[in-house]
Amino acid sequence: MRYTFILLILISNFSWSQESEPAVQLIARSLPNKVMLRWAVDEPVAWKKANVYGFLVERATISKNGEAVVPITRQMLTSYPLKPKPLEEWASLANQDQNVAVLAQALYGKSFETTAPNSSTLGKISAVNDALEQRFTFALLAAEQNFEGSLLAGWGIVDNTVVAGEHYVYKVSVALPIESSFQIKEGSVYASPDFYEELPKPIGFTAIFGDGNAQLSWNFNLLSRHYTSYFVEKAEGNGAFKRLNGTPIFNASQTAKNKEATLFYSDSIPNNITYSYRVKGLTAFGEIGPPSAAISGKAIETLGFVPRIYKKEIPTDNQAILYWKFKEEGNALISKFQLHRSNKADGPFEMVVDNIPPTDRKITVSNLQRINYFTIVAVGNNDIKSESFSTIVQPVDSIPPAPPVEITGVMDTTGIVQLRWAKNTEEDINGYRIFRANNPSVEFSEITKETFKGEHYIDTVKIGGLNKKLYYKIQAEDLRYNRSKDSKISVVTIPDLVAPSPPVIKNYEVTPEGIRIQWIPSSSTDIVSHSVFRKDSNQKEHAWEQIFESKSEQDTTFVDTKNLIANTYSYTVIATDSVGLESAPSNPVTLIWKANKVAQNDIKFSGTVNRELRFINLTWKVKDITVLEYRLYRGIDSNGLKLYKTFDGNTHGYNDVGLKINSQYTYGLQLILNEGITSGIKKINLKY
Repeated sequence: MRYTFILLILISNFSWSQESEPAVQLIARSLPNKVMLRWAVDEPVAWKKANVYGFLVERATISKNGEAVVPITRQMLTSYPLKPKPLEEWASLANQDQNVAVLAQALYGKSFETTAPNSSTLGKISAVNDALEQRFTFALLAAEQNFEGSLLAGWGIVDNTVVAGEHYVYKVSVALPIESSFQIKEGSVYASPDFYEELPKPIGFTAIFGDGNAQLSWNFNLLSRHYTSYFVEKAEGNGAFKRLNGTPIFNASQTAKNKEATLFYSDSIPNNITYSYRVKGLTAFGEIGPPSAAISGKAIETLGFVPRIYKKEIPTDNQAILYWKFKEEGNALISKFQLHRSNKADGPFEMVVDNIPPTDRKITVSNLQRINYFTIVAVGNNDIKSESFSTIVQPVDSIPPAPPVEITGVMDTTGIVQLRWAKNTEEDINGYRIFRANNPSVEFSEITKETFKGEHYIDTVKIGGLNKKLYYKIQAEDLRYNRSKDSKISVVTIPDLVAPSPPVIKNYEVTPEGIRIQWIPSSSTDIVSHSVFRKDSNQKEHAWEQIFESKSEQDTTFVDTKNLIANTYSYTVIATDSVGLESAPSNPVTLIWKANKVAQNDIKFSGTVNRELRFINLTWKVKDITVLEYRLYRGIDSNGLKLYKTFDGNTHGYNDVGLKINSQYTYGLQLILNEGITSGIKKINLKY
């Protein structure tokens, strides 16, 4: 059997790696009741050997209903190596599909000829320089288009013994002789009836209707995992869709670099009749997917002559003269010209002058705006229009745009400044100029080397200087390079990366009531709080605990009374600034608090006024405590207590005679115990 054939395909950059070890490439399609497998060897010499020795297919069941199968169940799906069927079994299918004929010729033909078309639109077939590579290349391409042909070639199998809930790993290997030194890697794939998915609709399908034709295109790569080729279908009016192409359309230019492959199809159709188009994908297993969304349209006759604006004059600030060319033989085909205008080159355009005579080739336009885009439209006798390219007309413009507004700026800790502002509303805005300074009263320096396009600018500055703020202002610039006045200054705060200076513990005092700590605040200017930390020497981890936070610079004293016991305590103070940076801890102080062993209720202290004998009798008694010394304090009227007398531990009273009539006296009694422990002061008030 010998076939000479012409494949209208484009194969570019088609090469086969001679360095890597050849392997079996395997794919699968999972259906609810079966799994279809198809494979190919990826190197010409190995492909030829594999066709001689055949393929073995093994199935391993690795899980059932979500539970692993241990040990894994293995089953050979082939009792003998799969090889190409005898040539006589190919005849029926080869007569129905040219792809099968190509595949049979590649496997069995004594010669194999390919003819590349001369059309420059289809390109040239490349990288098929010798007979083996030609057979290999076209055999794989043909098998891709017909799954039944793949089965005849021994390159596919259908497993109808699958069970729902079971997951399989299929392995396909070449049945090489044991003594063969030639190696071909086996291929494997994971499949299960549970993996069934409906085929997707093709997407990205577009149609452009021209004069007597429709140009169709769609993205091949988007669904290349599912479809290897496509059929195009057409319907006239509300009629049924019919297939246009007898053989599927596929992409034969597949390389790693070709990330966006687009398929095209051109169809010649009569004008002014509505046609609908859609495409259907064909899988490597012969399945045809659902159709894409249909696109409808009409081919429309074009005028054939296009006007061209070739000159413009601007005699005044508010007037322009436009000149255009249009072939004289086209005058009889049109009824008039129209002048259209827009603020942008890509429109939208609106008609500003109508009914320009077909013989005119210039027009004077008044009431110009700051920026104008004009087109000349030729209107045919059948209302078909032909439009020129747009041309820009700008009168002399010395009016600058308005200054930018709504400027905001934020700097992060790496020195990157994000500037944003509102877009100017003028039609001829070209961009912006940005200026920066470290001081708002000095001259600003421009940081944009050229006109900046956009309303979001990123500036980078070094952090670590003495400046706390940066200042920015912006100018808008139009297409005539007129600059606006400066915007309002935008102030950007530089993040504080320098920790504040530490505070200093100035004084401390151990009292029966607690431990008093006094400190000198941090000298940094942005301090928001000072925190006092305490560490208990009895705790195993010796962890510092925050016990007080002062948010006032005047509040520099703290008396610690929290859960104090006889123990050794360490204290330190830390300052925190406005951005949360903490100073180093102050030098800690370590103090011993011996605790207060005498409660106020344990001291009975009273006084009796004797005005006849002119004295005050003071008596005291302490419950079951050994006292070394008593300290008596006295205060007159609003004056504070002062140490007045001391007594040994055996004294329990005192008559105070150093008195003034009509005076208010306050007395306080304090106990001195063993190891220097002091009690609190028990107070009484008496009027003499």
